[in-house]
Amino acid sequence: MAGIGFQLKHLFKDNSFLGKIRAFTFSSIVIAGPMVLCITLMTLSEYVLELMDTPYYEKEMFLGGTLYSFVFSQLLTGGFTMLLSRYLADQIYQEQQDNILSSLYGILAINLMLGGAAGIIFYSFSPLPIFFKIFSYVFYIELIIIWLLSIYISAIKKYLQIIVGFSVGAAISSLLILLGFTWLGINSSTGIFICLDIGFFVIVMYFFKSIKEHFPKNNLRYFDFLTYLEKYPSLFLVGLFYSLGLYGHSFIVWGGDLKTIISSTFVMAPIYDTPVFYAYLTILPAIVMFVVAVETSFYDEYKNYYSLILGQSSLNDIKDAQAKMFSILSREFAWIMEFQLFFTICSIAIGTKLLPLSTDQVDIFNIITVGNYFFIMMFIIIQILLYFDDRKGAAFVITSYCLANILLTIITSKIETYGLSCFLAGFIGLVLALKRISYYSKNFNYYTFCSLPIMVKQEKLFITKVVQKLNLLNGVGGSYETKE
Repeated sequence: MAGIGFQLKHLFKDNSFLGKIRAFTFSSIVIAGPMVLCITLMTLSEYVLELMDTPYYEKEMFLGGTLYSFVFSQLLTGGFTMLLSRYLADQIYQEQQDNILSSLYGILAINLMLGGAAGIIFYSFSPLPIFFKIFSYVFYIELIIIWLLSIYISAIKKYLQIIVGFSVGAAISSLLILLGFTWLGINSSTGIFICLDIGFFVIVMYFFKSIKEHFPKNNLRYFDFLTYLEKYPSLFLVGLFYSLGLYGHSFIVWGGDLKTIISSTFVMAPIYDTPVFYAYLTILPAIVMFVVAVETSFYDEYKNYYSLILGQSSLNDIKDAQAKMFSILSREFAWIMEFQLFFTICSIAIGTKLLPLSTDQVDIFNIITVGNYFFIMMFIIIQILLYFDDRKGAAFVITSYCLANILLTIITSKIETYGLSCFLAGFIGLVLALKRISYYSKNFNYYTFCSLPIMVKQEKLFITKVVQKLNLLNGVGGSYETKE
């Protein structure tokens, strides 16, 4: 999120109370805005279905269609998120921006082929109405495209455009839903999906237009970014296991005693899924605070330290810069932990009274909220490790968390202690993350100056060879250096 750094620093120059409020409001809107808009839109849709006395099975169909679209679109694109971010950052830094638009076409082709085929197979065995399947499938495809386009919009640091795009699309969908409700009497999940499809299509076109304006040239190297799977496989694993860590435990519960099958198609566990959703929302403050801390405090010291290394600075200056960098990092991380802990306690105290949850759901919400506190602290440390290019350490931590969460969910589901797995896995993940960052900081000089090989052996691996052949078919060539 480095692109919002300038705006945040400008806002935080105002040390007044109102100035701080404006700065935190801006950062919250940029970071959490798209999610809040989507949640608001889904809530409005469900509310309209409720007002129209829509049959219960229609509301269940809508819930299943939206849940599956969001979850599986994010799972499909999750592994590519950090990999693409690294690829785009490298292309911009190396001034090879002609590769960017072609990579967008390539990643869209791969994900739409895989995701599209999976969606067709899934709905082929479903007895749901044909028009519901068509328009919910379109919604799922649009989400895949939007998640990928958002990575490219972030790469060109147009974060406010993300908010504008989601706002315009959500406003159009909301208007269509309300007009359909008041004038046409739409009371079906299919009708709601049609309204959503139109609004989200506007988001897709707005994002694509912004990217095309910034990167107008297509050099036909559609799959060059795939060489980063060989160069930085750990980044793909971090993104993949992050997504699996978020949803893997839910899949296990869906296969247990709490499962509900809607129209012989959607397998869910609403008793479990609802408190999980509310608990997930409680980590948003930590995400906002982390971006604010990085952009306003840590990044300047981080940049200064590495500029001293690359320049002609004395050893004492480098040591002082290193000490200051880690001092600020420790201070900011401690502040984020305290702030999020306060918010977690408030969420448990207030949420149990205000949220529409049963007694059993409150218990699940409470324990997962604490588990998510551990999880988000762990993930913040993972982001810090990636700042220092400790990709293997980051991959180890998130993989351990994901596997622990899945295995513990299998165990705890058998004794019906739902949510305990998220708590235990989050604690394990945070301990491993703290141990890794502690080890890395103690050996920081080694990793900075001595860990890279003196000579790099260049070899063409399988993916690189395939990409080169594809480029030759398009009339372009190229050579690549691959290493981990």
